[in-house]
Amino acid sequence: MINGSENLLQIAETYSGLIPVFEKHGLGSYFKEENLKKIGRFTRLGTLLQSKNIDVSSFIDALNDQLNAGTAAPQDIASVQENLHFAAMLPCGLRNPFKEFAESYLTINKDKFDNLNYLIEGNVNHELSYYPLLDSIKDEKELPDVIMASDVNNFFHRPFIERFIENDVFRAYEPYEPNSYLEKEGYSDPGKHYTMYTANMLIMAVDKEKLGSRTIPQKWEDLLDPAFENDIIMRGEENFFCNAVMLPFYKEWGFDAIRTLAKNIKSGQHPAEMVKMAGKGGDAGAAVYIMPYFFSRRIRSDRVEIVWPSDGAIASPVFILVKKNKMEEHSALLEFLFSRETGEMIKGRFFPSMHPEDSNREFPAEVKWLGWDFLTRNDIGKLKDDIRDVFWEVWNTKERQS
Repeated sequence: MINGSENLLQIAETYSGLIPVFEKHGLGSYFKEENLKKIGRFTRLGTLLQSKNIDVSSFIDALNDQLNAGTAAPQDIASVQENLHFAAMLPCGLRNPFKEFAESYLTINKDKFDNLNYLIEGNVNHELSYYPLLDSIKDEKELPDVIMASDVNNFFHRPFIERFIENDVFRAYEPYEPNSYLEKEGYSDPGKHYTMYTANMLIMAVDKEKLGSRTIPQKWEDLLDPAFENDIIMRGEENFFCNAVMLPFYKEWGFDAIRTLAKNIKSGQHPAEMVKMAGKGGDAGAAVYIMPYFFSRRIRSDRVEIVWPSDGAIASPVFILVKKNKMEEHSALLEFLFSRETGEMIKGRFFPSMHPEDSNREFPAEVKWLGWDFLTRNDIGKLKDDIRDVFWEVWNTKERQS
């Protein structure tokens, strides 16, 4: 019998005949093989249903009715319930090098990590899948022991904070005084729960030919000029635009800035697509691209000027959460994550190192960080929804007029 505590991989492998029921309710994507191997291993059925506002009891009763009717008989296999020790959901520019670097180290030091169950994935794969599930998780056992995540996501939302941060489930790991590069902006968590690891630095790339006679923007507020209407591209997709950009604009200039951005943004693209577009001409590109510094370094065009804004590159957070009662158990993993060697690898991918012995000379000095006062004073989940509503109201009007 199913009770809701099973993970999705367990459901798929034990009750494969039930998958059509999930597909009928719009949950089929969670049972695709690539997703099952990732979040399916540690996402409970009850949590998924709650996150989709599906009545858990009724849905499970319907599943068990099918099992009792013999239309979806369980397979005779061992349980695949897993406890994930370490999960890393990283920005695209960091995911592959970090994964290769970490897996090499873990293999060489197999005697220390033989029983470590881990997952290293790109942040974009979870922006619209795993993160929303966090609002419905109530049991800390559903969470990995050590979590690395990116952007201002659901780990900063009220449900997670009230259940796990305010109850002191996580404790910051601070083996040394952090590097002054980000720390000068008050990057470390004063509450000692989030361990700030590095930051995805967001800057501007300007196509000078498409810019024409307009002045090259030098600070973020310049992008609110009506002269840039429908001529900015930033990270986004069909129903999502980057919160790491929207939140600082709201903080500095309020909802009017969000409305202006909706007018001035031409489209949302993955940064890898921006690299291909920038400086290539044609109708597809734009005058200005808001993108990670890592991706800007891959642009090979004399037409494009990289602008590190005078008021600072936006520091989109990359942070770690460590369960307080698991810190000693995973001391070897934490020592690796915070080693000088790992810091050097991160810096080599144009992400600042928090290790105190790294100079971070490669990065201009100016940094724009949301700040902990803003993050704790606001209901971040609700604020993101409000920003999204204001943005899409203008965006949809623009779309209808085009």
